Amino acid sequence: MYKALGDKERFKSGKWIALLIAAALGCAGLGIFLALRPAPTSQSPSPSPSPTTSASENAITALGRLEPAGEVIKVAAPSSGGNATPIFGSPRIARLLVQERATVKAGQPIAVLDTYDRLLAAGLQAEAQVKEAQTRLAQVQAGAKRGDLEAQQATIAARAATVERLAAEAQRAKLESDRYTRLYNQGAISKQEFENRQLDYAAAARQLEEASRQLDQARGTLSSIAEVRPTDIQQAQANVNVAVANMQRAKADLEAAIVRSPINGQVIKIHSKEGEQVSADGIAEIGNTNQMYAVAEVYETDIQNVKRGQRATITSSAFPGEISGTVEQVGMLIRKNDVLNTDPAADTDVRVVEVKIRLDDSRPVSELTNLQVKVKIQP
Repeated sequence: MYKALGDKERFKSGKWIALLIAAALGCAGLGIFLALRPAPTSQSPSPSPSPTTSASENAITALGRLEPAGEVIKVAAPSSGGNATPIFGSPRIARLLVQERATVKAGQPIAVLDTYDRLLAAGLQAEAQVKEAQTRLAQVQAGAKRGDLEAQQATIAARAATVERLAAEAQRAKLESDRYTRLYNQGAISKQEFENRQLDYAAAARQLEEASRQLDQARGTLSSIAEVRPTDIQQAQANVNVAVANMQRAKADLEAAIVRSPINGQVIKIHSKEGEQVSADGIAEIGNTNQMYAVAEVYETDIQNVKRGQRATITSSAFPGEISGTVEQVGMLIRKNDVLNTDPAADTDVRVVEVKIRLDDSRPVSELTNLQVKVKIQP
């Protein structure tokens, strides 16, 4: 009896041990299965992030670019008509006076066009014409030359003496004619003698009349020479004004052959070299790199949270750390974004508003115009 009971107890113990071993093997297999099972994949792509996302509860982040204060200016050849227009096509660069990275001041020449020498000669000719017209005006205002006046006065004096002499002769001839008239009336002389004396008197009177006429003409010539007529002065002054206007136009044309920097700044890019025609991009690009701005493209739904005076930070892999700045201008135009996110899942056609941020320290990025940056605007 005791032996039968022992066998029965041993059978129950073996059964429980087998169950425990089977349970342990099942748990181990389940763990291995879970460990080796591949990660589940999403059946649909995650929605693309907007260009601006909340880095914190209130901050706004956006992609942007760097640009100089006042943006980059493309300097082209001055447009001008008249003598400054090139004969064949666009003007060429005769001399390039700056290089990239050079610092320039407003009004500083940066290039000279090939029309300069021709326009310089035209300007010198115009100046000479002004001097000639001014000299003529001075002559008209001064009247006749002293030599001409003295010569005419001498002519008048000679003709006056002739008139005086002929007047005396005419007087004698008249007296003689009167005496012969009395004698003829008394029958003392012949008719022929009487008529001869009448003819002598008539001839003397005609000579006196002609001499007097010539004297009056000489005096009139003297008055005409000595007189400064207002109309002559006006005509001479008008000639001066025309010459001065031509000179001013020549100077303007000559100035158009010199390309000058419109601002104080730095030459960022040269587009046209010596001997080349001015390209469609102009001669050079110039910007005020002493003060740089970050232009953030803020998503249209976030722009209501951006105000002037807010602080911002700018980061990029192109420079260490971050640069702080202040929102200075919030744009008024909603348009498509220019700065594209490198994330292939990001939207490529979104509506944004440009926000200009004045950098506190422009030195680290003064030579990084158009660099793509990340901007975080604090509330």
